[in-house]
Amino acid sequence: MRERRFGRTGRSVSQLGVGTWGMGGGIGGWTGADDRQSADVLQAAVDAGITFFDSALVYGYGHTDRLLGELVRANPDRELFVASKIPPKDREWPARPGARIRDVFPPDHVRASVEGILRQAR
Repeated sequence: MRERRFGRTGRSVSQLGVGTWGMGGGIGGWTGADDRQSADVLQAAVDAGITFFDSALVYGYGHTDRLLGELVRANPDRELFVASKIPPKDREWPARPGARIRDVFPPDHVRASVEGILRQAR
């Protein structure tokens, strides 16, 4: 699996990643998501060398973060990267013209969102 540098972190991640929106179950019109099948797909991705996974708090209202937490715990010898997006504080997406970043993503909101993601992943 080819890798790329991840931003300015100096770390490398797989060039291909896995998005987990469809594993959320019911969000965005997705139905019939099966956790066992999702776990098998995620593990197959790791076995194929994929190290980058995309999630968001709205994907099953944290459900995909739980699945990814299980994946990370099941692979303690692998360095896996999970990007989980947080919603804007005002819940408007895309942002209104002229919206200020400090109003839409204030530090306390970002911290609370990240702590929520980490709780879901436990």
